[in-house]
Amino acid sequence: MIALLTGLLRALDNQTVIIDVGGVGYEALVTSRTAATLGPIGTPVTLHIITHVREDAISLFGFATRED
Repeated sequence: MIALLTGLLRALDNQTVIIDVGGVGYEALVTSRTAATLGPIGTPVTLHIITHVREDAISLFGFATRED
């Protein structure tokens, strides 16, 4: 299970982000509150992740803090 991602912010579109972690881009859904805490494209970021596994998809939900 993925619980934390630290890397470079590569994209922020609506409420989806892509975090580059060692050359692998992870896509995560974020709230508008979390999106507002992220810096500009190319800056280092850390997201706390909830991994949601379904029969047809694996989704990552990112949050600025563990409490969120």
